[in-house]
Amino acid sequence: MVSIALFTDLDGTLTPPERGRGELPREVDEALRELAKLIPVAVVTTKECSLATARVPYAAAYACINGAEVKAGGYVAVAEDLNPEALVHVAKAAERLDAYVEVKRTTFGSPAGLTIDWRGAGRQPAGLDAVVAEAERRGLTVLKYGGHPFVDIYATKRDKGDAVRLLRALLGVSHVVYMGDSENDIPAWKAADVKILVRHKYNAHLSVEGAIPIPQEELPNYLRQVANNIKTSL
Repeated sequence: MVSIALFTDLDGTLTPPERGRGELPREVDEALRELAKLIPVAVVTTKECSLATARVPYAAAYACINGAEVKAGGYVAVAEDLNPEALVHVAKAAERLDAYVEVKRTTFGSPAGLTIDWRGAGRQPAGLDAVVAEAERRGLTVLKYGGHPFVDIYATKRDKGDAVRLLRALLGVSHVVYMGDSENDIPAWKAADVKILVRHKYNAHLSVEGAIPIPQEELPNYLRQVANNIKTSL
């Protein structure tokens, strides 16, 4: 018997891509809650676990900060190669940039991720290339985006693909549907059986082989249809 789960990104997938638009739209939340009653739903996000659990408290599991931390089955695990000291050094340099800087911490308080965001500024902040070069020199993971005016830096080589493989094993499911919207979701799509690309104004450039595109405004209907199909098959 095939067991199936839905793994999903958070920002830009379940929520609008603009910074500060954190809460799930009501229709998305209601549809996802109903689906979570039928199959395991896991959140795989670049955000902290504290934020992910607050926004989607009914998920069966969470992978946070781009795979740096996993929370499932009453356990919390952090990537073995986490290098918070190097991230702190880069974060101090990033704070001198003309940009919004967000440091992301594990449940235990260790710095694990950093976002440098210049949405609304019109152009990349001066000095960003030097900060990125320093992060790479220190062995940190740097993620750049074709359509998004921000850069992510992580204190681990783990990614969303590693997180999907781990959560698949922890939840004991054989078939994973993964929903995402950006370049940091590519490893997760590669590790999934079904790929859903949620479309919005920032990712028109993004092409993912084998992915099913769904406009973000149509996501509630898609989730409801999936739930109805599962109920029909029971």
